Amino acid sequence: MISFVFLISSFTFFMLVFAAVFHTVFHRQIAIDQRVDMYLGGQAVPEKKIKKQWKLESPTLKRYWNLGINQVNKKANSKSQRKLAMMLRDAGYSKLTPAEFRLFQLLLSTGLGFATFILFAPISDKPIFSWMMSLTMAYLGYRILLFQLAKKKTLRVKQINKDMADFFDMVNLLLEAGVGLEGAISNVCAKTKGPLTEEFKYTLEDMKRGKSRREAFHELKLRVPSDSFQSVIMSIIQADHLGVGMARVIKNLTTRIREQRREAAREQAMKAPVKMLIPMVMFIFPSLFIVILGPLLVKLVTEGLG
Repeated sequence: MISFVFLISSFTFFMLVFAAVFHTVFHRQIAIDQRVDMYLGGQAVPEKKIKKQWKLESPTLKRYWNLGINQVNKKANSKSQRKLAMMLRDAGYSKLTPAEFRLFQLLLSTGLGFATFILFAPISDKPIFSWMMSLTMAYLGYRILLFQLAKKKTLRVKQINKDMADFFDMVNLLLEAGVGLEGAISNVCAKTKGPLTEEFKYTLEDMKRGKSRREAFHELKLRVPSDSFQSVIMSIIQADHLGVGMARVIKNLTTRIREQRREAAREQAMKAPVKMLIPMVMFIFPSLFIVILGPLLVKLVTEGLG
């Protein structure tokens, strides 16, 4: 009964902590959404009520959050910060700063370690066991976000490689119809979704801010950790610099992308027998040997060779 009460109380505590953290991070967007709902949702309220809602948002949590970020920035190594920034960029979280990510890691690690200690301390006879479990969960809580970044990067690169051929096919059709490159990319981005579309939307926004096409595409190449995509973007940059017809270049690039996908599929098909060998030897072959040779061994044991 005591452990159940500890479980409920710890779960409620950490839910409130995470809710407070996320509210601190996204409080500005929440406030904007509330004001939009009040004015555009047909529920206009007086200005006094609006000011009261703004006063309900206490700046205490925001102050502590900024204080934590400042402490992380002071104690963090610049090299590790740059490496973490590259990992966030490759995973698609370019708007999240390394200090914020480190602070999330510390909060999750501390929360899991504390929750594990609260759950295991009342039911464990040995205190060392509770401390070991708490330290293990704290370490896992610190590392799990890095594992999530690596997984997100792999899935993102895989999705970009999958969407490239169709995306550039549609861009090529619009170019042949007489649309400019920026207009073609904008039209395709309006009709499609995915990480590739998001990256091109960000590139178009960079060009609207005043960057040249070459600079915007060069930054796009750096943001996406895919060798085939970087090769395609480099070809587009060179074609734009040399003044080559963009429709013909993108058509040839699309053909090359599809050939690369076919070669990658053949490579994966050739690796399949090697990957199947280990489960066959460990799980399938022993079962077959038991079924086939089992009756013979039983007969030899019971009747002998005669």
